[in-house]
Amino acid sequence: MRIFFRVTSAIAAAAAMAAILVGLPIALWMLTEPVVAHVLAADPSLADLLLRPDDGTLLMGFLALVAACAWLVLAVSIIGELATAITHRPVPRINLPGFRLGRSIAAALVAALLGSGTAIAAPSAALATVAPHPVASDHVPTGLPAVAPVTVDSQPSGPEYVVAPRDTLWRIAETALGDPLRWREIYDLNVGRVQPDGNRLSEASLLGVGWRLLMPADAREVVRVEPDDTLTGLAAEHLGDPARAHELFEANATLRQPGGEALTDPDLLRPGWALALPEPPAHAAPPSPPTTPPPPAAGTSAPPLPASVTPGANGDRPGTAPTASPSTPPPMPGSAAPVGSDDASEAGPELTIAAMAVSSLVLGGVLAALAVRRRRQLRHRPFRHRIAVPADESGRVEWSAARAEPTTTTHHLDLALRSLTHPEREGMTVPALRSVRLTSTDALVTLLGSTSLPAPFVAVGAPGEWGLDADDPLPVPAEEAKGCCAPFPTLVSVATDDDRTLMIDLEQRGVLRINGHRGRCVALLRHIAAELATSRTAEDTEVLLVGLGEELPALNPEQLRVLPDLDTALIEMEHHIASTRAALERLEVASAVEGRLRNVAADSWLPTVLLVGHEPTEQDRRRLEALADAEPGVAAVAVVVLDTLNSELRIGDDGLLELPDVNDGPWQAVQLTENAGTHLAAVLGATTDPPVPAGPAAGTESWAVGMDEDGSLGPEAAAGAHDDEIEGDDEDDALPELVDPHRREQQVDAEAVRRLAIVDHQDPRLDDDLAAWHNTEPPAVPMIAILGEPTVRAPGTVPRARPSWFAEVLVYLSLHPAGVTAAKAATDLWPDGHRISPATVRHAFYGARRWAGRGLGGNPDTPFVSDMQNDSTYRLRGHLLDWDLFRRLRKRGQARHEAGHPDAVADYEAALGLIRGPVLAALRPGGYAWLNNHDQRHDLQIPGFIIDTAHELVDIALATGDTGLARRAAEQARTLDIDVAFDRPLTDLMRIAHAEDNRSELELYAAVLLDARGFDVPEELAPDSFAVLNELLPAGPRRPRP
Repeated sequence: MRIFFRVTSAIAAAAAMAAILVGLPIALWMLTEPVVAHVLAADPSLADLLLRPDDGTLLMGFLALVAACAWLVLAVSIIGELATAITHRPVPRINLPGFRLGRSIAAALVAALLGSGTAIAAPSAALATVAPHPVASDHVPTGLPAVAPVTVDSQPSGPEYVVAPRDTLWRIAETALGDPLRWREIYDLNVGRVQPDGNRLSEASLLGVGWRLLMPADAREVVRVEPDDTLTGLAAEHLGDPARAHELFEANATLRQPGGEALTDPDLLRPGWALALPEPPAHAAPPSPPTTPPPPAAGTSAPPLPASVTPGANGDRPGTAPTASPSTPPPMPGSAAPVGSDDASEAGPELTIAAMAVSSLVLGGVLAALAVRRRRQLRHRPFRHRIAVPADESGRVEWSAARAEPTTTTHHLDLALRSLTHPEREGMTVPALRSVRLTSTDALVTLLGSTSLPAPFVAVGAPGEWGLDADDPLPVPAEEAKGCCAPFPTLVSVATDDDRTLMIDLEQRGVLRINGHRGRCVALLRHIAAELATSRTAEDTEVLLVGLGEELPALNPEQLRVLPDLDTALIEMEHHIASTRAALERLEVASAVEGRLRNVAADSWLPTVLLVGHEPTEQDRRRLEALADAEPGVAAVAVVVLDTLNSELRIGDDGLLELPDVNDGPWQAVQLTENAGTHLAAVLGATTDPPVPAGPAAGTESWAVGMDEDGSLGPEAAAGAHDDEIEGDDEDDALPELVDPHRREQQVDAEAVRRLAIVDHQDPRLDDDLAAWHNTEPPAVPMIAILGEPTVRAPGTVPRARPSWFAEVLVYLSLHPAGVTAAKAATDLWPDGHRISPATVRHAFYGARRWAGRGLGGNPDTPFVSDMQNDSTYRLRGHLLDWDLFRRLRKRGQARHEAGHPDAVADYEAALGLIRGPVLAALRPGGYAWLNNHDQRHDLQIPGFIIDTAHELVDIALATGDTGLARRAAEQARTLDIDVAFDRPLTDLMRIAHAEDNRSELELYAAVLLDARGFDVPEELAPDSFAVLNELLPAGPRRPRP
C-alpha cells in the first residue's frame, strides 16, 4: 500500500509538472491567440486601448499577462527545484514577489515525484535547535519517594530536532544535514514514533510544531541569522566565547546559503542564512558551569534538573521542546522522568500536574483550599514576619497547578445538587444517585429506579438519565445554594475518558471492593482521599485512612485521619452506623439522604468514609460483609477496600477501569501517586506552619548591613561601622544637623543619633539613586521595577523579539544578587522540565546582557550582566531595583525617626511612592515559575512588608495628630491589597476614623473587614485585628437588619 501510494504520488506530480511546464503555455496561447491576432490586425496605439470604451480586449490582455507571469514563476521555481535535486546543491533563489509561493508548490511537486510523502509541507519560516537525544535512566532523584521507572522503547541514539512552525523534512535535511535529498533518512528514523501530541509521522501526515525528530548521527546544530547579528555576537551567544568567531567563520565558509551566496566576509551576514555551529574542541569538555551549586542543606533534596514541557504551553520562552511520549503500556503517573548528568541540558524529574496526572477535580479542590488557607496565613501574619511557604519542588507543583484549566462545571453541579435541599424545594422524591458523567460543558446524572430530579435538571436519553448544562440557571440564587446542605457529599470522581469524568456516589454503593493492578488501586484510593479532603461538596465528611501512608492528612487535618489498623476503623464505622440508625428512628427519617433533603437535623447525617489500602483478614472480611448487607445510602457510611476475592470495581494493568453498571468506556482510572500526594500535601501543609521573623537582608552592598529582609533596622545595625568612620569627634556636634529643631529640648537618644550616622555612612548614594530612578531621561544603569507590573528600563537595546521573556530574565537576576549558575537558571527559568541545551541558556542571558547594556562602574565596555568567561555565575550588577530602594528608604526612615530627624516622614513617603500596584502583577503567561522557590516568594512576602511600613507611618502620623498623612499611608497600602487579604490597612483606617471622631466611617471599615472575611462576629478575626476593633467598638459595629 505504501509503495502504491508513492508511485501514485510520483505519477501525479510528474503529470502536474508536465501540465504546468508544457500544457499551461499551450492552453494560454490557444485562449489568447484570437485576442492577440485581433489587436495586431487593428494596430491600435496604447493610448487608444486605454481611452476608448473597452470591448473586453483590454481585460483579456491583462488576464493573459497575469497568467503568463504566474506560469513564469512556477516554471522557474520547478526548474530550480529539479536542478537542486539533481545536483544536490542549492541554486540561486529569486527573492521577488510570488516566487516564495512558487518555490513551495515546486518543492511539493518535486518531493512527490521523488516519493517523499511528508517531506514537503510548507517552506520553513523558523529554524529549531538540534538537541542531543535524552538518555533514559532508572535512577530516582534523591529527595523524592521511589516510584516505578518509566519503560521506554529502545530507540536509535542520536541528536533530536524540534520542529518549528512551517518546517518540512526537505528543509530540515537541507539545513541540518546539508543535503535536502537526505530527508528520507530522517523519515525512516521517525516513521511511526509517537509524538508529544499523540500523533505519528506517516506518509500522509504533516509535521506538527513541537515534534521531536531523531536525526542521523552526523546532523549538525545550526542557527538562523537574524537582523543585526554578527559573527562575534553569535559566537558569544551559542559558543560561549566571542573569540571563537573565527571558528564559526571557517565552519561556514564553504557552505552555500539560500540565494547561492556564501560566507566570504566575516563582517557581512544576511538575515535568513543558516550557519552550522562548529564542533567543540576534542580536548574540551561539554559546556557546563565552571562551578557547581552548593550542596543542599540537611534534610532537603538537591534541586532537580529540568524535565519536559507540554507543546504550546511554553508561551514565548525560547528553546523549549517536549519529550517524546513513552510507548505502551502507559507508565504510572508521577513516575520518575529520565535523569541525566548534572549538565544544565539534561532532563530532571517532571514536577508538573500533567506529568503527575493529577485529576482536575482534585486540582480544583487543592487550589480552592490553598486560596482560603493562604489568605488566612496573611491575615494572621504578625508584624515583621514572613509566612511559611512550601519547599522548591512542591512550590513548582503549586505553580504548575495554578496554570491548569479550572473545571467550572463541577461548581455548577455542586450548586445545582445543593439547591435540592433548599427549604423551598420540599416534597420532592428522594433520588438514588448512581453516577455522573461530567464534561466541560454539561453533566449527565444517572439515577437508580424510577426516581427523578427537578429543575434545573432535565430528562435526557434513557430513563433515569438527567442532564445539566453549565449555563443552566439555578432555581435559587447561587449565594443561597452555597449555604444549603450537599445531599450527596461522597460524590467523587474515579475515571476519565478524554474530556469526560466519571463520578460515583460512594455512600450509595456502601462497601465498594476494588481489585486489579495493586499500585493503581492504591493510587485510586489516594485520589479519592484527596478529593474528599479538598472538595467543597464533601465538606465536613470524615475520611478514615488505613494503609495509605502518613502524608495525605496534611491536605486537610480536620477531615483526614490515619488509623493504625482496619479493626480500629471498623469499630468506629460500626459505632457511627449505630448512632445514625438511632437518629433515623428518633427523627422518623428513612435515610441520611432524605434527612439532608428535608433539612431535618442536617448535622446528624455527616458521612464517614473508610479507605483501606490493603487486603482485609477473613474476620475483617466478614465484618465488611455485614456492612455491605445494609441498605445503601441509609447509614451515611462508605467503605472502599482492596479485595482480591470479591470485587465490584477492577483496574487493569493498562489503567482501564471496569464497573458493572458503567459500560460506555473505555474509562481510565484516576490516580494520585505517592509522589504527587506528598507534594500536594506539602503545598497545603505549609499553610499551617507558623510564620517566622524577617531575617537579615541578603546582599553584599554596604546598605544591606544592619538591615533585615523587610528593610527594617536590624539588631546589629550599628555593627557595620566604627566610631572612627563617622566624621566628627563629638557626637553632640552632629545633633544640630540630625535632630528636628522642635525636638531639641527633648531628650535625644545619643545611640539613635549614632546609628543614623552609621546608616548615612552605609548608604551615601541613596538620594542620588532615588533621583535617578524618577528621572525620565534614558537611564545610565538598568532599572528594574517589581512593585507593580514588572518593567525594565536599561541603556541597552530593547529586544524586538520576546521582550517580556528577557524582562523576566533581568528581573530574575535582580532578585538573585549573589548570581546563579547555568544549571540553576535552567531549572528556574524552564520549570516544566524540558531538556534545555547550554546554548539556549546562554542565549537567554546574552539577550538580557544586550538589553542591560554596558557602563558598569563608568566603564563603557563593561556589561552590567556578567558572563561565564569572567565570572562563575550570571549576575546583574550596578542596577537599581525599586524593592531595594524601598528597603533603603525604610531603613533610613526608621533611623531618622528614632533620632528625631525632620526628614523621617519624607523617607517613608518616598518609599510608599514607589508602589504602582499589586507586587509582581500581570506576569507573563507561563513565566515566573521561579517565584515559587521558597526563597523567592516575593509576591507573597513583599506585600506584607510594605503594609508593615505603611503601618509604621500611620503610627508616626497619629502620634503627631496628622490624620491626613496617616490616611494617605493606609490608602497607599490598600492599592497593593486589592483582594483585601490583609487586615492591617482596614484596622489602620478604623484608627484614623476614631482619631477624627468619625464613628460612621469607623463602623463602615469594621463592616468591610468582617464582610471581607465572611465573619458575623468580631471574635472570629485574627487576634491583633480583634484587639483593635474591640478597643474602638466594644459593642461591635452596628449592622443593618436584613
